[in-house]
Amino acid sequence: MKNENKKGATQKRPGAHASQPAAHAAAGKGGKEAGAEKQAAAGAGKGAGFPSIKLSERDRRAGVALLAIAAIALVAYVAFFMPPADKPSDMDTFVGRVLGASNVSLLMDARGASQESAKIVFQCGVDIVGGQLFGSKTITTYACDDSGCISANSASNGSNTLTYDTVQKKLREAPYIVVRSGAPSTQFFENHAEIDVDESFNASCKLG
Repeated sequence: MKNENKKGATQKRPGAHASQPAAHAAAGKGGKEAGAEKQAAAGAGKGAGFPSIKLSERDRRAGVALLAIAAIALVAYVAFFMPPADKPSDMDTFVGRVLGASNVSLLMDARGASQESAKIVFQCGVDIVGGQLFGSKTITTYACDDSGCISANSASNGSNTLTYDTVQKKLREAPYIVVRSGAPSTQFFENHAEIDVDESFNASCKLG
């Protein structure tokens, strides 16, 4: 009986030792899973936010070329469509500029003017054309109102409508005078003069 009990006791010990590797394996598996979860969390943290974009040298060159084209387009717009800056001057300087030119221009700008003011603007333009200063010159006249601008010197005899920006561009070709609606005043610049008139204006606009 004593021998049997000892044998049974000795048979239980391998079972106890056998369970230890299983426990170690389970612990190792749990550790690996925890490590994988930490790595996944770390990877998610690194990928959070905006993704980084790496440009190739070819892309950089293309971007620089596009910027250069945009800059050239801006310079061309300013050169061809924006009127040049004209420095303030006096009447003698402007008259001298007109006398030295063979071609001159006149813009009668009645945009936004009342009917009575528009009549005064156009009458002032007629006075300038009939004056001595412009009398011997080749005059290009433009008239603008809220519907657009026309030129009496065009081949269509004023039937073609021009935009105000187009007229502004053409004015650069020669000394010119602008007559428009506003509180009566006269300003002289090196290459042009600006005359404002309204219903209260009752003088002649003849120059010379």
